Amino acid sequence: MRRVLIIACLGLFLAGCGGEETVQPTGPVVGTLPKAEKGDATAGKAVFADAGCGGCHAFKAAGTNATVGPNLDEALKGKDAAFIEESIKDPNKEVASGFSENIMPQDYGTQLSSKEIADLVAFLQPQS
Repeated sequence: MRRVLIIACLGLFLAGCGGEETVQPTGPVVGTLPKAEKGDATAGKAVFADAGCGGCHAFKAAGTNATVGPNLDEALKGKDAAFIEESIKDPNKEVASGFSENIMPQDYGTQLSSKEIADLVAFLQPQS
């Protein structure tokens, strides 16, 4: 019975932690947030090939013409880097017209490093 009471009290205590109160640092904050990776389009071309993107997508810069997924020359026209990155990490968030969800693998956001994603985005980003 005592164990049950202790566990119940502990559960109530923990449930109250992390309320809506804003807290301030208790001492100096040391360090900085990591900066976003700068992408390299040349390395991104290799990522495109190594990840198998050309097996599904047509993309003139990569010399591919597959039709399983959208033609990236058309689908990415006018899109910014943030949209392209999100499309790699969460491909079902906005699916190109004429294509179904879940065609593109859902795990590129975890399978590729942040540098590889930045490189891929640099390669895919339309040049003006």
